Amino acid sequence: MASSDGVIGLQPRLAGVAGFLDRFLLPLVLIVAGLGVMVPEPGRRLDGDGAILITLAVLVFCTGSSVTFADIRGMRAAAGRLALVLAASTVILPLLAWLASRLVSGAALQGGVLAAGVAPVEVASVALTGMAGGEVVVAAGLLIASTLLAVLLAGPILGLLGAHAAASPLGLLSTLMLVVAVPLIAGCATRTLDPFGGRERPLIEILGIASLLVLLWEISSELRLHASDGRVAVALLVFLAGAGVLGRLLARGAPPGQRTAVILPTTMRDFAVAAGIAATAFGIAAAAPLGIYGVMVLVFGAITVYLSKRA
Repeated sequence: MASSDGVIGLQPRLAGVAGFLDRFLLPLVLIVAGLGVMVPEPGRRLDGDGAILITLAVLVFCTGSSVTFADIRGMRAAAGRLALVLAASTVILPLLAWLASRLVSGAALQGGVLAAGVAPVEVASVALTGMAGGEVVVAAGLLIASTLLAVLLAGPILGLLGAHAAASPLGLLSTLMLVVAVPLIAGCATRTLDPFGGRERPLIEILGIASLLVLLWEISSELRLHASDGRVAVALLVFLAGAGVLGRLLARGAPPGQRTAVILPTTMRDFAVAAGIAATAFGIAAAAPLGIYGVMVLVFGAITVYLSKRA
């Protein structure tokens, strides 16, 4: 009985911490990104041991735990819009990335920008959709479907856009299965079975925001800023802005919750997966711009959540 009372008494405190992290997400994102750039060594040591993929898996699990399998079956109501968004983003985003890559010189840097255009939906965008009050199920559907399309089409599309070697579908598939599919299914199963009667929700919310911030810290720790990176940052910002415009166009006429669930996943592409694609298709040096892009997309997502809270 005492143990049960202790758990119940702890819940309001956890809910308070979750509320604090949610409320101050934007300044926390900016602070964490700055720390990663100014004190990079701890993050780089962790990244060398594959910590980024582990952090992504934790974030995906927390995201998956916000929906049930019944919710996923309910995506059929939005099937038409999902198909439109997937078709448009698969065709238009690589073209936007190719245009943006013309702003930088050097095959490697251009390849890094191109990789962002063929990457799947950013995992963190699903969590941010939930934080912004959007329909997580729709965002999760876009994540799953875009991941499969990226595995199948990233190599051929990059070949058409000038890559000298195709990305390995098998290696990419195995990584995405471990980092995205398995944790997502585990999270959905936990939410569906609900073994704790919902008492774990505040803790999972804290874990989700914390893993998002750790992910940003790990990525920003990899940045090695040089004067020449200015043009790369401009090119990536152009791509991000173009993807945002596309997301808003695709979200027109959708219910309010679906609008956020379309805009964020369309605009935010997975920078970690993009880095792997870039290294495979264009060489290891091509992965460098994706650190800058990763910070950009997470800051964009945090700003979107912040503005949604004030609306």
